[in-house]
Amino acid sequence: MKEDKFCPHCGGKLKLFYLKQTCPHCGVNLLTYNMEARLEQDAQKAAAEVDALWNRLRRLDKARLIEKHYTKKGKPLPWESAEEQTPEA
Repeated sequence: MKEDKFCPHCGGKLKLFYLKQTCPHCGVNLLTYNMEARLEQDAQKAAAEVDALWNRLRRLDKARLIEKHYTKKGKPLPWESAEEQTPEA
């Protein structure tokens, strides 16, 4: 939260309850500044969380019901990454 008190572009101090969209010092749009980098970080966090969830689910699935279901349907297992899967000939 400390970085929210300052403008990410010019470093100008913002008030605690500054609710406007642009910086009063440099005029940069605070909502869209560096948006692509933030979206990329969010995508990486989401991928890590999904991988952790599938690994936890895999440990809990003692009867291997998920593996049986996916092999019966001929689909790759959800916790295997796309790089590890080999294309079938």
